[in-house]
Amino acid sequence: MHYPFNASPRPTIGIEEEFQICDPVTGELVPKVNELMAHADEAAKKFLAYDLIQSLIESVTDVGETVDDAIVDLVEKRRRVQRYAEAEDCTLGITGTHPWADPRKTVFVENESYLWVRNQLRYVASKNISFGLHVHVGVDDQERAIYVANRARRWIGAFIAVAANSPFLDGVDTGWDSSRSFVFGTFPRSGVPPELSSWRHYEQVMAGLQQARSIQKPRHVWWNIRCHPTFGTVELRACDVQMSLRRTAAIAAAFQALVVTYADAHRRGDPEPQLEREFLEDARFKGMRFGLDADVMDPELRDCVPMRDLGMRLIDVAGDAAVTLGTDSHLGVFREMVESGNGSCYQRRVLDEVDGDIRVAQLRLLAESRELIESPDLD
Repeated sequence: MHYPFNASPRPTIGIEEEFQICDPVTGELVPKVNELMAHADEAAKKFLAYDLIQSLIESVTDVGETVDDAIVDLVEKRRRVQRYAEAEDCTLGITGTHPWADPRKTVFVENESYLWVRNQLRYVASKNISFGLHVHVGVDDQERAIYVANRARRWIGAFIAVAANSPFLDGVDTGWDSSRSFVFGTFPRSGVPPELSSWRHYEQVMAGLQQARSIQKPRHVWWNIRCHPTFGTVELRACDVQMSLRRTAAIAAAFQALVVTYADAHRRGDPEPQLEREFLEDARFKGMRFGLDADVMDPELRDCVPMRDLGMRLIDVAGDAAVTLGTDSHLGVFREMVESGNGSCYQRRVLDEVDGDIRVAQLRLLAESRELIESPDLD
């Protein structure tokens, strides 16, 4: 079985954001994606998408030539989706998990693909009340895409740690910085991807999984980094959604610059270093559990460093490409994020400020999300 890769001639960028649909008075999740979708005209329906559950709506940018193009697009689309939500007496939440949603009350989207996922995973699917940020970067050759995806695995733990924005789940502070990554990580075919030797190897894996009826299509493989044949991209799927568009731009710019760096390395014929699987898995766990406050083994250099230093190494590797792409200022914001802390640090400060009342904290975070939708932090 063949899966044609629709190669992208340039390192174009696309960003997907998953939003909570919430009651602005109680903070509860509400299953109203169909009602929000009903407000969209035909043009808007092209950038809105369903996902597994009816209390989530996904917004997708157009294919952008630059990170700044994508962020301008996100500004307008966030505002439009918020208007749809307000028309249904709802508001958007922009954190990686809902603080107390009950999986027994999960309402699934009624289409063939998502019902298949529900029937495959049952309670695990009900538990997946999570909200992510996905970044696509175009690659001009299928073998190059495999090489890029293999090498980019080195940074999965760092991306999770920097983007972690989901400390609360089941009504408690979980102690994890990215409980979203933990919850979604219970899905099969998620987490750190295998090392693939070629596009043919990729096709063999996908075909085998389809033959075993483990998947219906390659999109049922949910690795933290994956090649996307239809879009002609390498996709980063490791990050929690961010309230701050400034932070979203930084994450997107860092990943785009890494993709360009590794694509250039492939053109030069640079050999692909072997990444130690156990170090990849450990860095992923440390990013989920401890965020930036942990020691990890660098999966490529095989030395022990603080997670923050691994994040700085990411910046060093991506830096030249970011200058060429004109995104070095965004990479500067990524550096600030590594130094100052992630969204989970901020959410915990909010919880402290409201005397540990997680419902009050949720209402404050929803209000701040509304403010950032209307007045993005991009200056």
